[in-house]
Amino acid sequence: MDNGPTSPEQARQVLARYARVVGDAGRAAAAADPGVLAILDQATASVGDALDPERRPPLVELACYADGLTDKATALGWNLPDVTTLDWRRADQITWRLVAVCEIAAAVLGRDVTAG
Repeated sequence: MDNGPTSPEQARQVLARYARVVGDAGRAAAAADPGVLAILDQATASVGDALDPERRPPLVELACYADGLTDKATALGWNLPDVTTLDWRRADQITWRLVAVCEIAAAVLGRDVTAG
């Protein structure tokens, strides 16, 4: 496993990929359902607590966190769920943490990660 992205531009690319595959769908589900929004809020707080903003720039830290999380989870047999059919109220914590990464990245950027 490498150390992940090292520049803000590389981090934006990594985060945009996570947004496309899981973040956008999870954030949309949260916007449509207060119960799902509460789950996202909890995941966002957990991710925020796990980050060390003094270690790397915020976007790099987020991208490295997401890559590390998925690397470890995949090694343990986790697979990204099909977000088109996912019951977001029953989504696993790995999926929610990835959505939370996208939520935090959007806040850092002041816009959605996938927006140019």
